[in-house]
Amino acid sequence: MKRNLVVLFTLLLVLAISSAFGQDKMKEGKVEMKMASKDKSMTIKGEVVDVSCYLAHGEKGKGEEHKGCAEACAKAGGPLGILSKNGKLYVSVMPDDHSAGPNAKLMDHIGHEVEATGMVRSHAGVNGIMITKVEMAGEGEKK
Repeated sequence: MKRNLVVLFTLLLVLAISSAFGQDKMKEGKVEMKMASKDKSMTIKGEVVDVSCYLAHGEKGKGEEHKGCAEACAKAGGPLGILSKNGKLYVSVMPDDHSAGPNAKLMDHIGHEVEATGMVRSHAGVNGIMITKVEMAGEGEKK
């Protein structure tokens, strides 16, 4: 009889611990879902720049006069981004499905003003945009 009580008590203890552990995991899942819901589709307006050149040279690392250098850097694998009018830099990031590189949709627009729509993600001061559509600003020309 004592043996049956010990087994029953042990079984109840294991169930209680696993239930508590499962609830913690569910809470973690809810936190991850809340973080994912912070991602939002937005349209960013600004100039397409080579991120490395812009960070190294500031205002001299953008514009039509820097276009050739930026194209060479991007072709060599340097990241492109969009510099908004308020000075916020959005780095182009790879699509979740890895269907194209992060620079693919911006290559033809280096040095130009664009309107890019995509999923915006920010973390620790870094802004990224997973671009779904980009067009020249004010022209309505889809790319």
